[in-house]
This record gives sequence, C-alpha cells and structure tokens, in this order.
Amino acid sequence: MRIGIIYTTTNKSTKKSCKILERKVNAEVQLIPIDLAKNDCIIKYNFLILAASALNGNVQSSLKRYISKNMKNLKEKPLGLIINCEEDKNRFNDTFSEELVNSSNIYSNFGYELDADEGNFFKKIKTNKIIEKYQDLDMELPSLNISEIDKFADYMNNLIEKRVD
Repeated sequence: MRIGIIYTTTNKSTKKSCKILERKVNAEVQLIPIDLAKNDCIIKYNFLILAASALNGNVQSSLKRYISKNMKNLKEKPLGLIINCEEDKNRFNDTFSEELVNSSNIYSNFGYELDADEGNFFKKIKTNKIIEKYQDLDMELPSLNISEIDKFADYMNNLIEKRVD
C-alpha cells in the first residue's frame, strides 16, 4: 500500500508528527509538503492523509485551496486527517470542512509543541512570551500527543493487514 501524507505547517510540529507517523506505519509512506502536492497525488496513492497545523483556529490557505480544488476526488478516496493544535479544541470541521471530515476514514489531533528557537526574530519573541506564561502559571508546556499518533498508526497498520490487492 502506498500512503501519501500531504502536510502544511506554520511550525515544525506538523512535519515532526508526520515523520513519527511515517516511521510507525508498515507501508510505503511519502511525506509531501503542500507546495509540492499535485492533483495527481490523489490517484497516485492508495490512501491519503492531509495534515495541518491549526494556528489560532486557522489553517494555511495553500491547503484550503488544495482541498477546494480537489474536494470531489478527496471525498471518494480513503482519507485520514490530522491537525496539530491545542488538545482541548476540536477544530476538524473548521480546518477541513464538515463534508471532508464526514467522508474521512480517521481523523486525529496530534497536539503541538512550542520551540523558542524556531522562526524569525518576532516569532521567537512571541513564542518565548507564551512559554513564560506557561512557566509563570506552573503549567506543562504543550507537546505532541504520541498516544494519538500511535492510535492513528495502529489504525493504518490494521487497514494494511486487512487489505487484499
């Protein structure tokens, strides 16, 4: 089985979580940045996964355009959806559209991380202020949800085992 993971990210959490998933799935997996995703990716892979960071409730416009342009074909394809955002917020319908969520086989929130060394000068300052707030409140910093990545990988591996070519 060939699996394509088309991803977009504002920080490195989404790419990192996709790489972790790639290592856990027992199939040929190709990570595809949204800027390199073509319309034929939909037919090239047996299963597609769309992954995005949802920063302040918004996903990158490049992914929204890709979905909009290919909605009909995506709904007919075995599909998984991943978001990387706050754990307590379920933003799938806002991020991907209710129509796409309902037609997907699986969807999951993999969480996110804060990296004070990532981004330009202004982003680093903003991230450091957020980290300081967590520390001032004696709260644990956000992290990737490895348990959710494992569940997603288990689903994919079960699907691969049951598949008959």
